[in-house]
Amino acid sequence: MKTLRPVMALTMVVALLLGTASPAAAVAVTITSGAPRSPMVLGQVYAIHTVEATGGTEPYRLSLSAGSLPPGMLLVGNSLGGSPTTAGTYTFTLRMTDAAGQFAERTATIEVREPTVEITSGVPRSPMVLGQVYAIHTVEATGGTEPYRLSLSAGSLPPGMLLVGNSLGGSPTTAGTYPATLRMTDRNGFFGEQDITIVVAEAATPTPTATSTGPSPTPTAPSATPTAPSPTPTPTPTPTPTASTATPSPADPTSTLSPSPAAPVPSPSKTSGAWLPVTGSNSTLVLLSLGVLAFSIGGILLVVTFNRRRRFSTPE
Repeated sequence: MKTLRPVMALTMVVALLLGTASPAAAVAVTITSGAPRSPMVLGQVYAIHTVEATGGTEPYRLSLSAGSLPPGMLLVGNSLGGSPTTAGTYTFTLRMTDAAGQFAERTATIEVREPTVEITSGVPRSPMVLGQVYAIHTVEATGGTEPYRLSLSAGSLPPGMLLVGNSLGGSPTTAGTYPATLRMTDRNGFFGEQDITIVVAEAATPTPTATSTGPSPTPTAPSATPTAPSPTPTPTPTPTPTASTATPSPADPTSTLSPSPAAPVPSPSKTSGAWLPVTGSNSTLVLLSLGVLAFSIGGILLVVTFNRRRRFSTPE
């Protein structure tokens, strides 16, 4: 009994001490992640922003305690994300709560802006020459959300040129100056514009180049070189046959009349490789006729001579 009394007394002292001690303080929950990205651009999809915390007792739970997220964004688990659809400034409060019900809060502001679509390609080539075909000019842009669509919001292109997809090209058919406005529109209807002016000129006429050597001499007609005529062959003249007349001699009554032989008929001869002409005064026909006439005259003379001889020789 004496032994139990000190033990019981010590137990009572410890109980009293424990009863009067204050409980341990709970560890506060603290959000350690940064604020969501701002500004944002309409129509663009953003990576999920995860909210992190320390302290308290896991697991944590994310919620919205005040304000509202931009339209198109939402909370998923301990994260928020999405694609804002309405421009504006949105302020809200995020709360992280632990398993014991302790929580921490963070106020954030997200500004949502309309996208700025900017045409980054240069202007089309100018001036152009009438009738020539030009390479396609492609229009490029940044900002907004692809795909882009090219259109003409003001003015007009030169006749013969047109838009195909996000490019323009062709062959201008009418000279003049053509101001126009190109518009690039993104998927959500936001656009950027570019003013252009295309000048179409007529093809230049080449100008002859003047020389410094003075006027060229007047051309003169070339002198004609006389051509010697071909020599005309001259026919060889044929002598006209002369019939010899036999005169009877009284002293020689026995002499006989020897008629002159008829002139031979000349055979055609060639002079300079050509026959005697058939017509004209030196023709073969004329010469032949003269020969026959001479022979006839010779015969007549022979007959006359013979008759006269008979008279001389006949006694009276």
